[in-house]
Amino acid sequence: MSPARQDRLTNLAIIALCTAAVSAAAWMRPSESGLGTHEQLGLPACHFYKWTGYPCFSCGMTTSWTWMAHGNPLRAFLAQPMGALLFLTAIVAALWSAWCLWAGGTVERRMAGRGRLLIALFWTGMLGGWAWKIVETLRK
Repeated sequence: MSPARQDRLTNLAIIALCTAAVSAAAWMRPSESGLGTHEQLGLPACHFYKWTGYPCFSCGMTTSWTWMAHGNPLRAFLAQPMGALLFLTAIVAALWSAWCLWAGGTVERRMAGRGRLLIALFWTGMLGGWAWKIVETLRK
């Protein structure tokens, strides 16, 4: 397969995945409690939360995405700060990939050399969001 064809397929896959995730979030109804929205997809409740009484590192992500898709970024941030940022990242990635379809290349190639920084930012955000959820749980 030619590199140009591979780039197009990669861009189309990114667009499809991001669009599917945002569409699923728009289809669901956000949980008022700040977590548990994923159960609308047939997934089980968080076992970590059931066993410990504390949220896991991803608790509130689906609720956050759903609030974002419903146009309420404040509620999204309160549900899970990193979830709100990842929702925006998905939108940017889809749009950037659409642009790359026209201009050539992929997001991955255009971000070459920034992998470690992006990974560090991702995990810092995940841990920060988890800390936020734990503090919110303790305040209740």
